[in-house]
Amino acid sequence: MFTGIDTIIIRVRDIAASQAWYTQQLRAEVVYDDEEQRLAVIEFPGGSTLTLWQVDDGAEFTVSSTYPILATPDAAAAHATLSANGVRVEALQETPGVIYFRFADPDGNPLEACQVRDDD
Repeated sequence: MFTGIDTIIIRVRDIAASQAWYTQQLRAEVVYDDEEQRLAVIEFPGGSTLTLWQVDDGAEFTVSSTYPILATPDAAAAHATLSANGVRVEALQETPGVIYFRFADPDGNPLEACQVRDDD
């Protein structure tokens, strides 16, 4: 019936500021922008997308408890790059299968970066 997840919506306070942050910090590309709906679809090199959608004027903004996990081939390098760019990142965590860390966008929405380990 379903073939996968089309996108994940992340609610934001300011669509223009969020587009800039996600494209600059996460190196995603805006592939669709709807000024009337105040939303933008960003795509990562592997083809996965997130949809940034601005809350309505006057609506209460709530940080999401659901968050995407972004795949990375090198969690330590991604961690160092984001940290050097002023993004607050949590410490790298390692388990037998993955290396990961958590961080947040400017609105406080949680994100996670994950490297699957090749522990042969």
